[in-house]
Amino acid sequence: MIVQPTSLAAQLWAGAAAGSTATAETWRVGALLSATLLGQNDQGKLILQVGGMAVEADAAGTQLPPQFQVRVLTQGPQPQLEIVAAPTGDRVAMQGLRERLPQQSGYAPLLGVLSALARRPAARLLPAPLRAALATLEAAIGKGEEVATPSGMKDAIARSGLFLESRLATPEEKAPAADDFKAALLQLRRTLDELPPLRARGGGLPQTLTDTAPPLRQRSLVPQQRLPEPATDTDMDDLVAQLRGGIRGALSRVEIAQLESQPHAGVWMVEVPLGGTRGYDVLQLRIEEGASRPDDREGSWTIGFAIDLPALGAIQGEIQLRVPRVSVRIWAQHDATVTRIEDEFLPLRQLLERSGLQLDHLSCIHGLPQPAGAYSAVLLEATA
Repeated sequence: MIVQPTSLAAQLWAGAAAGSTATAETWRVGALLSATLLGQNDQGKLILQVGGMAVEADAAGTQLPPQFQVRVLTQGPQPQLEIVAAPTGDRVAMQGLRERLPQQSGYAPLLGVLSALARRPAARLLPAPLRAALATLEAAIGKGEEVATPSGMKDAIARSGLFLESRLATPEEKAPAADDFKAALLQLRRTLDELPPLRARGGGLPQTLTDTAPPLRQRSLVPQQRLPEPATDTDMDDLVAQLRGGIRGALSRVEIAQLESQPHAGVWMVEVPLGGTRGYDVLQLRIEEGASRPDDREGSWTIGFAIDLPALGAIQGEIQLRVPRVSVRIWAQHDATVTRIEDEFLPLRQLLERSGLQLDHLSCIHGLPQPAGAYSAVLLEATA
């Protein structure tokens, strides 16, 4: 595999080729480097992140995983890299999790900065490529009302970033979909990497970044609350610096969800950013396919969900479906929200009946469930 730098890495690359920078040691012959597949350019070349730099790779006929290792065979303006066979199975996933867990954060910091930039007149002075990348990210985030329909929910899950690489692997999709959340994050990160370093005055991202529970299968869902937007007098360079950190945390989180989603085991961890009133919210989903029984018409499914809305507070829920029977349990942080949800129980019952489903259990409980296993024992007993 022959690689060469993209424009963003040209200066670093020139120093490495001349042996005059620390990058030269990283790219010494025989060195093992981690590589990440970022996408594909208009010329059909792969864009990789290798050894801390973005490079174009000529790897015709080679199917590459999202993350892998390479060994440097030759140096020079167009060095040759050898793809190193990676371990398989759980060891790959565990290594990926170890690398990303310290870097991950909730989406809230990134979305808060994105919302703030959208309302700052000074944002019009940002470089044109950065404004375009920010617009692409905004376009990849759906509206809250769109997930109120089955087709809208299906589309939002498909665009969540969870399936980006699998979509790229299909013959009909050779470039990242413009409306895919992870693809938009990658484009924004590449654009920021091409910008010169900024002299930010602030202290970076809020400490609450590190307190956001990652999307792991064995953990309960935890609603992600909006963070306060940066102060109105925050310097634009500080906002861009916070944007960099938010993208790093969000990309790590997307990739953790990808590693934790196991189609062969029937489990998917999905997080969908949604545009709301004066900001963005995050819908979290855990979709699990249960073991089938001889009398099952369409199998069994368990869906956990969590969201924290400014007007309603934190809401969590569990749905168990074994056609034609369905059970629903909802928890709400505020008592007033419980009342509002219960007011919709009759229309929900009627809707389910028209769909041919039999409702076994429907309740809304004041307060949030205690984090324990993935689902509550009460619900499982009620629907067994």
